[in-house]
Amino acid sequence: MNQSTMETNVHHDEHEVRLFTYHKQSGYIGFTYAMIGVIVLESVGVSFLLYKWSPILHWLHLILCVFIGSFLIVDLKAVVKNPISFKDNELGMKIGIRQKVLIDVKNIKELRNGSIHYENDRKNKEVLDLSLLGFDAPTFEIELIEPIDSKPLIGKSHMISRIFLSVDEKDAFYNMITERQKVISK
Repeated sequence: MNQSTMETNVHHDEHEVRLFTYHKQSGYIGFTYAMIGVIVLESVGVSFLLYKWSPILHWLHLILCVFIGSFLIVDLKAVVKNPISFKDNELGMKIGIRQKVLIDVKNIKELRNGSIHYENDRKNKEVLDLSLLGFDAPTFEIELIEPIDSKPLIGKSHMISRIFLSVDEKDAFYNMITERQKVISK
């Protein structure tokens, strides 16, 4: 099977795993490289000016720039290597180095267009926004029957009842979820 396809099927012990990428159509790779380039240019220029004014601030600024650049590189690698997975009627989403969310298909109340409620609802506490950049409306909104616990990298965990996400292969993702819901409801 070709690894460059947007939807990949992997077989393990009679269980089918479907993988869906979410970074190829979002422009996230180009955006990250552009930000790293800006950080490099900015850190050189500002560090030169800061060194003449205060060597301590120069080193603090340089350390912060290296940290932010490293963070962007690590997040980009995690985005590329962690596609959305579907196995044993469970949807697993780990977008970059953000928190991981596991959703049982039986807990999905509705899968709808992500642009309908995104602008008004993305800041609500019961909503988890897993879109990469936040510039474009996400592909889907998943509404849950029962809220699930979300544990972010930093901060308190909270209950979420809706998730916004983007997927490169929209039709295949939608068809897979709706087909699995039909099979389970029988």
